[in-house]
Amino acid sequence: MALPRVPMVEFLKQKGFLQPEQHDEALKVQQQTKEPDIGKVLVSLGFVGEREVLQARAAEQGIPFVDLDRIQIESSAINVVNERIAKNHSVIPVKKEGQQLWLAMSNTSNIQAIDDVRMASGCRVTPCLALPAAIEDALKKYYGGSAAAPTAAAPTPPP
Repeated sequence: MALPRVPMVEFLKQKGFLQPEQHDEALKVQQQTKEPDIGKVLVSLGFVGEREVLQARAAEQGIPFVDLDRIQIESSAINVVNERIAKNHSVIPVKKEGQQLWLAMSNTSNIQAIDDVRMASGCRVTPCLALPAAIEDALKKYYGGSAAAPTAAAPTPPP
């Protein structure tokens, strides 16, 4: 079931993250710089943080936001998605209830990632928006190592 949709700027105002005069200033800067993303403008001006903008984007899209720094990821969710798929798509499963799997992603319109996780897990996938840096940290914590491609090993010294 989709969450009610709230426009990003309205969400930020409702939550007290953004004052009307800050929004007016951000609109002026957006017009001058031709930056299409008001969220980027708000962050660059220091009016709101990236976390608040992503929460607002989730509200705008009617999808859940998951704060990976503040929740406990369920091992039952981690166990149904293999490391290769999670790291390849930069996604992290966070919760599993029956055949429903909540998947933290920074790009919830990545249909390939959703399909790959659905096929590998056999679950219905509910995409959730999360901070990219928090996803990378969770991948390292729950799957180990770096989420980036492995580096070459150092050469072995001669005998």
